[in-house]
Amino acid sequence: MKTIAQRKIGTISYKHVGMDYVTELLRENINQILDGNDAYICLAFPNWGESRVNDERFLCRIDKITDRPMKIVNDSAAGWAGSLGLEEGINLVAGTGSIAYGQNKFGTEARAGGWDDGFSDEGSCYWLGKKALELFSKESDGRVKKGKLLEIFRYNFNLKNDFDLIDIFDEVYKNNRTKTAELQKLLLQAAMQGDEEAIRLYEAAAEELALIIGAVYRKLEFSGDTIVSYSGGLFHAGDFILKPLVRKLEENGICLCPPKYSPVQGAALLAAREYSRDGEFLSRIKAGLE
Repeated sequence: MKTIAQRKIGTISYKHVGMDYVTELLRENINQILDGNDAYICLAFPNWGESRVNDERFLCRIDKITDRPMKIVNDSAAGWAGSLGLEEGINLVAGTGSIAYGQNKFGTEARAGGWDDGFSDEGSCYWLGKKALELFSKESDGRVKKGKLLEIFRYNFNLKNDFDLIDIFDEVYKNNRTKTAELQKLLLQAAMQGDEEAIRLYEAAAEELALIIGAVYRKLEFSGDTIVSYSGGLFHAGDFILKPLVRKLEENGICLCPPKYSPVQGAALLAAREYSRDGEFLSRIKAGLE
């Protein structure tokens, strides 16, 4: 499949930047990307399907963006469609947040995780970012064995005193989910340098992510060799997250496999499946992805 045009823009989570802002952002970019061309559209949003009231309010706004055929899904559905090529199974998204979504052969869908960043998103980059801050305080205090994370944080934040991190947290990270998630990169540096407590945090994240996958597995009544794929920035951590996750899933007979396509390509597949009048157009799209 040939990409004709693409553009990277800011977050489209209306929970964090507001519905009006997201609407204008979409209007501007959809019109510029399509440039008058006919197209099927699939919009994959975080938060979609989680509040009936907000879905209705948001739909009233985005319905006015374009008159082209438009399908709206939660972004976890686009992740599934891309990672598994619309085949039955489960996709785990672990980036800033965490959520699993799947469909079985009957088209029944289910999801787990991703409730709210205040009390969910376990195992995500945001969750690990908060855990990294917690680990710094513990290593500084001596509540756990001092490791590389301590000096990485001190160097990265130019700390003259470890307690200076409190002001930095209040001013920069306390109300910023994205920046907090980026602290996972410092945790990864510590793990790569052998910090035992940092490595254990990735193992704890894998435990949480396995629970999320397991919930969808049971809801869809899967059995045997069910395929689970994954997407999201956390997996840049490589074996630190993948090895314990694979090990945990294999205990329950679940196979983890790399994604076939990207979530963006998954959205294209969803649009093609929704609006093509027969299977020919969808088949051509899939063939182009090979």
